[in-house]
Amino acid sequence: MAREEGKIGRKKGRLVSLANGEEVDLGAAIDVDQYVTNLDTGEVTVQLSFMDNEKRVRRSLKRNELTKGGISQLTRYGADCWPEVADAYVSNLRKQITKMKRNYEHSNVGWGTYEEQPVFKLHKGIGFPSTYDGLKYDLKPKGTLDSWCQMIHEEVRGNRWLEFALAAGFTAPLLSILKEEAHMDSLFFNFYGTSSTGKTLTTRLAASIFGLPDTGKRGLLVTWYGTDQGILYNLHGNYGVPIVIDDTSMMEEGKDLTQFAYTVVAGLAKMALTSQGTKREQDDWMTTIFSSSEKSIFEETDQRSGIRVRFFEINEPELTRSAENAERIEQVILKNYGHAGPIYAEHLLKIGNEEIQRRWRKSRQDLLARLEEKDSFTKRIAGKLAIVKLAGELANEALQLGLDLNQLTESLLHIERKSMSERNKGDEAYQFIMEYFVRNRYKFFRDKSDWDKNKPIVGKYVEKNGIVTQIQIPKEEFEKLMKQGKFNVEQVVAKWKESGRLIHETGKNTLSRVFQPGVPKMPQYVFKVETINNDEKQTNRAEKSAVHEQSSDRELRPIKSKTPKAQVKRTQTQGGFSLQKRSIPEWMKDAGQVLLESE
Repeated sequence: MAREEGKIGRKKGRLVSLANGEEVDLGAAIDVDQYVTNLDTGEVTVQLSFMDNEKRVRRSLKRNELTKGGISQLTRYGADCWPEVADAYVSNLRKQITKMKRNYEHSNVGWGTYEEQPVFKLHKGIGFPSTYDGLKYDLKPKGTLDSWCQMIHEEVRGNRWLEFALAAGFTAPLLSILKEEAHMDSLFFNFYGTSSTGKTLTTRLAASIFGLPDTGKRGLLVTWYGTDQGILYNLHGNYGVPIVIDDTSMMEEGKDLTQFAYTVVAGLAKMALTSQGTKREQDDWMTTIFSSSEKSIFEETDQRSGIRVRFFEINEPELTRSAENAERIEQVILKNYGHAGPIYAEHLLKIGNEEIQRRWRKSRQDLLARLEEKDSFTKRIAGKLAIVKLAGELANEALQLGLDLNQLTESLLHIERKSMSERNKGDEAYQFIMEYFVRNRYKFFRDKSDWDKNKPIVGKYVEKNGIVTQIQIPKEEFEKLMKQGKFNVEQVVAKWKESGRLIHETGKNTLSRVFQPGVPKMPQYVFKVETINNDEKQTNRAEKSAVHEQSSDRELRPIKSKTPKAQVKRTQTQGGFSLQKRSIPEWMKDAGQVLLESE
C-alpha cells in the first residue's frame, strides 16, 4: 500500500514513517489513554502507555511537555522516543489528542467550584464528573453501604459518644458552607484517656464515612510521629473530609502544641519562600480533625482560654460498650467505608447553603437557651457545637441512621459545661484566695511595722489610701494553698497572666522580692486585687461554690456563724478591695481557720 512520503502512522503496535517511499520502523507506539484537565490547578495532563519488555507501562506528561525535549524523558521508563525520532512521536501524540474526549480529575478533596458551580470532591466528583487522582487519600468506596449502616444500627446506636463521634465526622463538609455565616475555622476534637477506652476506634468510625479509616495505604489516619510540616501536609487542600491524627505517644519531644493547635484550626500553613526567594502560595484547608491521646493536649499548651474555644477535648471512661463491641465495629469499617459520604454530600447540595445556614442558627440558639451559665466565649463555642447537632440531623435525613438527637444535644451541653468550668478556674481560684485573705487577715502583713515573727505568715499585701491593691504570696505557700483548693497551679497562673491579673517578671510567672525583714529575695506570686465592681460581678459564682464546698473538711472548716457582717468594708467608689484596719478580734482567733500545714 502506497503511503505519502514523510507520513507517520502505526502498524502492529509500532510507530512507522514513510521516507522516500520506504517504510521505516521508529519504535513501539505510545498511546494516549486519557486527556485530562485538573479542576483544582487547571493543568492539562496527557496519560500515556506503551509496551516495554512485554508489559504495558503507564506514565503521564503535562500538556506543555509534549515537545521533543519533554517526551524524551519517557525513554528512562522503556519508551522508544529517542531524540532522533522524538519529533515523529510528538506529532503522532498531538494527532491522537485531537480525537480524545476531555476527562476531568481533582487533586483537592471536599468543596470546590468549577465554572461557578459547587462540586464536592471525593473519589468521584458530586456535582461534576471528575475523578480523584488518589495521591493523598484512599476515598474509593469499599464493601457495601448496607453492611456499614447495619453496623451503625447494631453497634453504635445507643452509645452516646460513638453517636457523637459519628455526627462530628459528618461536620467536615458543613464548615466551608458556614465559614462566612459563623466565622468558622476547622474543628478539632481530641479524645483522650487510658489506652483501653476505645479512642482510636471512635475516631476511625468518624473517618469511615468518607474513606479508609486506617494509617498507611493513603488512609485518613496519620500519626503524631513527624514534624509539624509533615503532619500538616496531610491537611493541605482538604475542604470537607475528616482527618485523624492518632496516638500522641508517638509525638516528637518538645513539640509546641499551642502553636500547632492554632495552626491546625486556623487552616493556613506558614508562609514560605521558593528557592528563587519569591513568596510561595500558602497551603490551606477547612475540615474536621480528630485526635486520640492518652493525655490532655490542652494541658500541654499554654492553656489560654482562646485555645479552649478552638478545640474540644472528650475524656470519658468508656467510649465503647465492651472490647467485643469495639472489635465488631473495627472489623466492619475496615472492610466497608466511603459510601455514606457521597450520599450525604448529595443531600447537602440538594438542600442548599441558605437552608443549612438557617438551620445552623436555630441549632445554635437551641443550645444557648439550654446553657444556664454563659461567658464571653459561650456564643462562639455554641456555634461550633451547633454544627455537630446539625450534622447529626442531616445525616439522619440522608441515610436514616437513627442517631438520638436529644442524647447528642445532651453530650454537646456536657462538653460546654465542662469546658466552661475549666475556663472559669482562674476566677474561682481568685475568689478562693480572696476569701482566704478576708478570713485569715492576721496571716498577712503590710510592712515592717505589721510584721510579727510569732504568728503564722502566709502572705503580704500592698495598700494605697486604705485600699488593698496587691497581694504577694511566696511560691511554696501559694502552691500549698492551690492544692488545698484543688486547683492546678499552672492552669490558674496561665489564666491570671492572660487576664493581666498576675504581676510577673518577663519570661517568668513570679517576681523575686524581699518578703520579710532579714530574708533574701524569694520568688513570689504577685497579683492585683480587683475593683469592688469586678468582685461583685462574680458574687453569684462565689455563692454557688462557697469555699467550704470546694475543699475537703480537712482543708477548710466553716467559719463560725458569729462572724460580724461588718468585718469586710467595701467601698464602691474606689478601686481595690477595702479592709478596715483593726486589731484581731477574739471571735476570729477562736474561729476555725484554713491552715497551711505541710503535708
